[in-house]
Amino acid sequence: MGSIIEMVVVLVASALLTIQGIKEDVAHRRATLLAAEGQNEATINQALASWVTDNYAALLAQYNPANPQPLTPPTIDALFTSGNLKQPHSNGPFWGGVYTIQMTMVPANCSPSAGNCHVSYVLYPSQPITRNGQPDVIGASQIAQAGGAAFGFSKTQNSGTITGLNGAWTAANPLAGSPAAAIVATNANATDGNSVYIRRDGSLTWTGSQNVNGVDLHNVGNIDATGTIAGPMVAASNVAVNNAVRSPATLYVQNQNGTAPAPIDSGAATIHGNAVVTGTMTLGNIAVAGTGCAGTGIAGNSDGSGQVLSCQFNVWLPIGGRIQGYAYYTVQSGQGVPAPVCSSGGTPQILVNPRSIYVDTTATVNYGFAGTGPWIVYILDGTGTPIPGQVSASTYCAY
Repeated sequence: MGSIIEMVVVLVASALLTIQGIKEDVAHRRATLLAAEGQNEATINQALASWVTDNYAALLAQYNPANPQPLTPPTIDALFTSGNLKQPHSNGPFWGGVYTIQMTMVPANCSPSAGNCHVSYVLYPSQPITRNGQPDVIGASQIAQAGGAAFGFSKTQNSGTITGLNGAWTAANPLAGSPAAAIVATNANATDGNSVYIRRDGSLTWTGSQNVNGVDLHNVGNIDATGTIAGPMVAASNVAVNNAVRSPATLYVQNQNGTAPAPIDSGAATIHGNAVVTGTMTLGNIAVAGTGCAGTGIAGNSDGSGQVLSCQFNVWLPIGGRIQGYAYYTVQSGQGVPAPVCSSGGTPQILVNPRSIYVDTTATVNYGFAGTGPWIVYILDGTGTPIPGQVSASTYCAY
């Protein structure tokens, strides 16, 4: 009789142990399932952060500071199609509902031009996790623990607030009715960690000085500078300078064939302000004396003589005026004066001034010269007879 009772006790104990083992196995399996769900949502959240980085410019274009509206988030399928998710994901958790994504630009009244706008987003299942028809707060905490610091959940007490792990952050419960066991992942309400990096789309401005560690920058378009550009060599195919050009080294300007150095002319560089040249400045031989021009530029004579012309009253003329002095001679009657070598556009001219004379009884003295250069200078009395004397002859070029 005793042995039967003992057998029953053993059977009952075995059954209880079996039931307990089944419960523990079920709990273990559920914990594994919840951890997998948390890791799955963490993967989606990381892909979402990457997507925001890649599409920040488009999101910023949607933002209107005068009338802020929610931004257009990607779908789970779009995250995979764009490559931010490496493999397809179900659009909802195992207990039902769908993954919901919301995005806004923060802080309020941020300015795109100031570069202080950030994308704030939340990712959450549209239904709370339940067990036996009741909110499963423990299950929600297990999912959040597996997801990491970006995750939080709502508790039974004060279920209207989502609390991050270890109380790191809080947010409003996004689910209707604010149920417990709601799970939310976010990049925080007032910051976007990815937005602090230099974006290749140029949507954010730099906020500090940059050091590129001596490496080269290739294929650069326009460079606009408000300060100093310094370097042992500055080379460019076209240069527009809005202030003074100062450099102890050499300024190279590539010509159309891509070689350097080339002349700085109106087709290559425009300089506004002061230009200090410590070496030789060579002007283009493009100006023709006596022809029309515009502005107040300077250029070399087209004949290559080295004469510098300036645009004076819309005509190319030598710097210094139309009369350019050349040489000075002291001559007597019947002696010759060589003609000056004039640059293109110039006509040799002579000016004769008396120095000393001998006058006959007619009291008439005539000064004259013959030729267009060289010239013969004459000092004649009233009868046309040469008389002793000297004149000062100055030659010049007239334009």
